[in-house]
Amino acid sequence: MTTRVVEASQESIPPRVLLAALRVLLGIILIVTWFDNQAKGLYGPQAFGGFVNWLATAGEGHPLGFYRGFLLNVVQPNASVFAGFQLVTELAMGIALLAGAFTSLAGAAASLFFLNLFLAYLNPGTEEWIWTQVLLLAVALVVTLGRAGRSLGVDALLVRSRGEPRLPVY
Repeated sequence: MTTRVVEASQESIPPRVLLAALRVLLGIILIVTWFDNQAKGLYGPQAFGGFVNWLATAGEGHPLGFYRGFLLNVVQPNASVFAGFQLVTELAMGIALLAGAFTSLAGAAASLFFLNLFLAYLNPGTEEWIWTQVLLLAVALVVTLGRAGRSLGVDALLVRSRGEPRLPVY
């Protein structure tokens, strides 16, 4: 009886494909969230302002004073600006990640976005599980640093046609 040895490279999925899968998953999560928020009317100034107020004051209030102050003194009074910004950026990040276009830039923006959500949900009064944001942040960082658009994405086409960019945006 003979034993057949198969090389690991023949059995495993290439790392670039796994990075592309993470990128697409993150893009889908952002787009589904965008549609959900849109359906709830969360991108309207009043709803967004109410949501921000809830993040800052739920329970005994946000435990980080600087962040509570930021939410109540900067974001809430300017809810229409922040709601519009979130409306556009959440959708743009999702589409860019799904397509693998400007992935480093979109991934870095998503990383900041999920870091902000992590800080927002640190308020125990929201009763949200903050580790979801930690996982999303970790995936966004892997996608960003791994240049996940270079496989099965628009970024791969850009590199082939234009070469390496001066700034690491794709």
